[in-house]
Amino acid sequence: MDERANKMSGSAMATYADCAGKYQLEITCPPSEGGAAADMGTRIHSYLAGEDVILNEEEQAIADLCEAEYGEILETLGFGVPDHVTIEKRLWYGDIWSGQIDLILHWGDKVLIIDWKTGRVGTGNSAADNIQLRAYAVLVRKNRNIKEAYVAIVQPMAQKYTIAHYDETDLIAAETQIQGIVEAAMHPNAPRTPSPSACKYCRAKSKCPEAGGVTSELAVFTPAQVPALSNESIADFLDKADVVEAFIEAIRDEAKTRLLKGDEIAGRKLASGRTSRSVEDPVEAYERSGMEPYEFLRNCKVSVPSLEKSFAASNDMKPKEAKAKLEELLSEVLVSKTGAPVMVRAK
Repeated sequence: MDERANKMSGSAMATYADCAGKYQLEITCPPSEGGAAADMGTRIHSYLAGEDVILNEEEQAIADLCEAEYGEILETLGFGVPDHVTIEKRLWYGDIWSGQIDLILHWGDKVLIIDWKTGRVGTGNSAADNIQLRAYAVLVRKNRNIKEAYVAIVQPMAQKYTIAHYDETDLIAAETQIQGIVEAAMHPNAPRTPSPSACKYCRAKSKCPEAGGVTSELAVFTPAQVPALSNESIADFLDKADVVEAFIEAIRDEAKTRLLKGDEIAGRKLASGRTSRSVEDPVEAYERSGMEPYEFLRNCKVSVPSLEKSFAASNDMKPKEAKAKLEELLSEVLVSKTGAPVMVRAK
């Protein structure tokens, strides 16, 4: 059962700010079923919340990086041992909207709010500009007697963590801003304004007339016309292309869902997925293989974050200290690779 009961969510607050009409259209759609990336994120969040979850190598590496950055944040702030810790707690602003906050650490009337982001695509902004974290700070103030809040985004696969501070005056201003977003989204005639950020995770994009309109607008152009476009037109079309890609992805996902249910869609059918093999327990695999140690090790990949975590634990070191020492010891065998340049949205 969804605790949110179709009410507004703090995690989507930034998208409500981008597209006020998103909420009204989304509540007419069934809940999202997620996907492989969402399932992986859920498992990592469960692990970080202290649940007994077995992660694969990639997931464990991400979780280890999250914990290492979390340790750095605590070391940077230097507040000592917290009075109280709240994990994966849903807080409500009246009965209008809510947010399930990954981690809250309490020191008297001061808190630190942590939001784990485990994907490879970052939020694109800092903690100070992140509306989701601002909404979480408002929620904590609404439910707890606090006068200041520190908020941090931990997203090790995308960019370095950032921290922002809200004093009591900042918290009051944040509440005014968030309530303005909520009121606009609750209006029955709230306008829908497609954009890459608003459409990316929107459950209603496959039925949104405005998103479909952007698709129709781009459809009149042919690839041969692209080289003649000005830089300004390219920038405009890049934004529209992101909306269209999200719309098309939603259409394909809906088609797959219907085919899985047994519906017929002209010209489409389901084929078997790709099969992959992996070793979940390298130690047992080595013992069963009967291979010589060096021969077996040549076929293994080492997760550097996992190695750093184990090294820190076995040598009673802090994460940052262990990382530096291990880099020194393994300097001749550690390999860093930089991929081809990628285009990102400028701040």
